[in-house]
Amino acid sequence: METGRHWYPALVEALDRVKQKGSIKGVFQLATYDHPSSTPRVRSHILRSFVTPSLHPSLPLLISTTDIRTPKVTQVSPNVNNVEAVFWTEATLEQFRISGRIFFVPSPSYAESCPRIPLPGHSVLFDSLRQENFDWDQTRLSTFNHLNGRMRASWCRPVPGTPLKGGYDDALEWPESVPALGEAKNEEEKKNVEEALKNFALVVIEPFEVDFVELGTRPEKRTIYRRKPQETEFTGTIVVP
Repeated sequence: METGRHWYPALVEALDRVKQKGSIKGVFQLATYDHPSSTPRVRSHILRSFVTPSLHPSLPLLISTTDIRTPKVTQVSPNVNNVEAVFWTEATLEQFRISGRIFFVPSPSYAESCPRIPLPGHSVLFDSLRQENFDWDQTRLSTFNHLNGRMRASWCRPVPGTPLKGGYDDALEWPESVPALGEAKNEEEKKNVEEALKNFALVVIEPFEVDFVELGTRPEKRTIYRRKPQETEFTGTIVVP
C-alpha cells in the first residue's frame, strides 16, 4: 500500500516552510525519563543539522546541541538511552514524533560521563559514516563555530539548574559573547572559548520510529514508520489519525 511522502523529506520541507514564515527553524521538544524520581522530563531544543550516510540518504541522524552538565545527560545511560523528539510545524499543520536512541559527542573532559557514539556493529548508520571517515569531533567544533557569540557564551555559565545565590545580578558577570575558535583577541577571550568548548556537546538522535501526522490534507493522514538498528529502510504503516 502506498504510504505517501516519506517522513524525512517531508520534515525538511516543513522546516523550510517554517523559516519562510519568519519563525525560528527547527524547534522541537525532547522527552527523557528521570528514573530516580520516576518522572518524565521534556524541554525544547533546536535542530542544528541532519547527518546522513551517502549510502543511505533516507536515514538521517538529528543533530542538536547541549551543555554536557545539564540534567538530561544524567537521565540517559548507555543501556537506557531511548528518547522522543516532537516537531510541530504550524506552517504545514504537520507533526513528527521521532523515537530513537540518543548519543552525545562531548569534549574529552566529559568523554566517560554519557552515552557515546555506538561501537562498530551496533548501528548501520554509524557504521556507514565510519566507513566514510566521518569525523564527529570535527563536526562538534564546526557546529560550535557556526553558532553566534551570545549562544557560545551560554556554555560559560555555571552548571545549569544550580542556585544563583546572588540572584539575577550574578548573571551580569557572565560573558555576553564568546568568539569562534581562533578568533580570541586576548587571554580572557581565550579562557572563555576554552570553557565554553569544554561544556559544549552535540546531541545525536538516531530515529527508529516516526509517527507522521498530516492535518493539512483531506482526508487527514497519519503514517508510522519503523526500522531496526541494522535495517537500511523504514517501513510505513497507514493508521487512523
